[in-house]
Amino acid sequence: MDKRVEENLRVKNQIAKAYFSLLKQRSMAEAENISVTAITERAGVSRMAYYRNFSSKTEIVEFYVQETVWSELEKQLNENTPFWSVEYGILFFGVLKDNRDLLLLLEQHGYLGLLLESFNAKNEELAGDMPRGSIERYNLYYAAGASLNAAMIWLREGCRESTCAMAESFCRFANSSSQ
Repeated sequence: MDKRVEENLRVKNQIAKAYFSLLKQRSMAEAENISVTAITERAGVSRMAYYRNFSSKTEIVEFYVQETVWSELEKQLNENTPFWSVEYGILFFGVLKDNRDLLLLLEQHGYLGLLLESFNAKNEELAGDMPRGSIERYNLYYAAGASLNAAMIWLREGCRESTCAMAESFCRFANSSSQ
């Protein structure tokens, strides 16, 4: 990887980690008042570095979810992993479990809608080409909403069921709803 790209990624991660560190210390109402100054001071970067990389706190969250949750999943998937299979589900729920604290923090601070948009986009990407006018594309959105809802409850309850049990449960749901 190009050293400039690598350095930029490092700075973005510092900013994101600083923002999440500040989120952990505040209630949802107080989180709205987290300033760019507070983020950059915590991250140890300049305001210019912040604005070069992000125009909003939402962009920080979008970046970090992509960089951690989805990148981690993509590293584990291979081209032969069937979408919405138990094998895929085990990887998917495993990555969510690995990022449990982050996902619960984002939910606590009102970012669940952003997570759902992210799930929708990832499902569209993994499903491959599908005509925009196809009624079948709604299956992706049903699956994204259902899997996010089930996953967040599972994460809140401490991941008592195994990733395999969650994957099997989702596959049963997906198969029964497609009939």
